[in-house]
Amino acid sequence: QVGIAPDSLATIYGPNLTTQTVSAGNPPWPTSLGDMPEVNLVDSAGKSWPVPLIFVSPGQMNVYIPAGAATGPANIEFPFTGLPPGVGAAALRIVPTTLIAIAPAIFTADGTGSGVLAANSILIAPVEQSTSPVFSCTAPGSCTPVPIGLGIDTPVYLSIYGTGIRGWTSLATAVNATVQIGSQSIPAAYAGPQPTIPGLDQVNVPLPLSLRGAGLVNVSVTAAGKTSNVGQIFIN
Repeated sequence: QVGIAPDSLATIYGPNLTTQTVSAGNPPWPTSLGDMPEVNLVDSAGKSWPVPLIFVSPGQMNVYIPAGAATGPANIEFPFTGLPPGVGAAALRIVPTTLIAIAPAIFTADGTGSGVLAANSILIAPVEQSTSPVFSCTAPGSCTPVPIGLGIDTPVYLSIYGTGIRGWTSLATAVNATVQIGSQSIPAAYAGPQPTIPGLDQVNVPLPLSLRGAGLVNVSVTAAGKTSNVGQIFIN
């Protein structure tokens, strides 16, 4: 497995995680949600960290990995609560993982980690800027790209959302984060924390005019030599 970064967002998949589907809404997130009483992260130093819960369901939990956790081998631990009353025991589930300083991941519109990016295009006009999503979802799991038009004298930026990226700024030898768009590798104008949501990172990159007419292209983010999953955008 690749590993996950402290101060990032993560998803746990598995059967019978809970019997309820509950979203915590806006942060700060609770450490118990629905019928999941607690999730703990035990890091390589042996310290146990309560894990804030963002979303729980029978097959998936979205969590925030605490910022101070030590890198190295770790366990995510939580009780086996997703069974009907009177069936089985609330034994402890232990999910082994590895914490690493940088583990780039970018979000896609349908939540699968592939397909069209959950991103925005930003048109920088002389008086004001306008922001537009680069995806459209007509139904859950049915998302298509919205074409991005490149101007001549009005620069267009792509704003990508992800997690596990911010750690590269703490490495004195790290080169700038880059974004691979089609065949072009472009230095990011910004790659770091998104200011309002814990664990959420944002990468802003200018779209060069040489990409005009590129059509559907793959996009990935590289930080400190580690490359994310691949999403897609469409460029007119």
